[in-house]
Amino acid sequence: MTVANTGTLAGRVHLAYTLPAGVTDAGTPGCAAMGGGNWQCGEWAAAPGAKFTSLIRVRVDGGAWRKMPLSGSVRATASGAGTATAADNEGFAVLFPPGPPAPGMSLDAEEVAFDISGGPAELGVRLGNTGRVDAAGRVEVVLPDGVSVLATPGCEVVSPTRTRCDAGTVAAGRTATLRLPVAATPQAQRAAPLAGAVIAQLDPRSGRTRQMQMSFRITAAVALATPPAATPVPTGSQGVIAAGGQTSDRGAMNSAQRIAVTLIAVSGLLVVLALALATSSLRRRMSGPVPDPSANPASD
Repeated sequence: MTVANTGTLAGRVHLAYTLPAGVTDAGTPGCAAMGGGNWQCGEWAAAPGAKFTSLIRVRVDGGAWRKMPLSGSVRATASGAGTATAADNEGFAVLFPPGPPAPGMSLDAEEVAFDISGGPAELGVRLGNTGRVDAAGRVEVVLPDGVSVLATPGCEVVSPTRTRCDAGTVAAGRTATLRLPVAATPQAQRAAPLAGAVIAQLDPRSGRTRQMQMSFRITAAVALATPPAATPVPTGSQGVIAAGGQTSDRGAMNSAQRIAVTLIAVSGLLVVLALALATSSLRRRMSGPVPDPSANPASD
């Protein structure tokens, strides 16, 4: 876990993290269990621009792969002088390679990456039949809360977090590729990186059914975006800013504001003067003598 003080004030930084089921702390100095998979670490002083890294040692149980997908989170909270505070939360994924080994099949799942728009992304799954006979393929996608596979032909929703898709007949020596649209709520994207899982099955015409599973990472650009700086909320009347930077409720104006008002007034006077001159000219033309048509005879 890397923490950086990107502000202008020194602060005290507190770290905490949550481990998923099947993953435990392997003895990290300065961190203590708080129950429910939550751990609380010590406090560090961080000057402006300071950056430090804390290594958390974890142990993954031998049967944790059966519970995939597994995701955890890290939280950093900083407190400065007075009531100034800052906080950040980031997830992490515990990933497992394809397994257990199953002769006659292969499996690969791509990372799902949501761009800054937050719109749907795509999950690519490749199910290979390395056996000698054709086999019926099936893929089951398991996703964390807030992430789901959109309606896709050949797929059915088994539960809010599980979707089962038919891969059709996979010929011997061939690979079936599925492209599944995936959506995520804004809250789920902010908690990324997360983990998803794919459970694949091949049912050959002859022989035993084979099965493999693996996990994949889910990332989101919005989770990496820097949040906008907080805007102070006025506590009193929103008066005019005085020359000394203080708020005044009496309507006092600084030099820049006085110049702006003067320019507006001069512009208004110029417009009035132009209209008056145009009106006077038009009146003189209308009150003058009427031209005699015979005074200007037409010439060949």
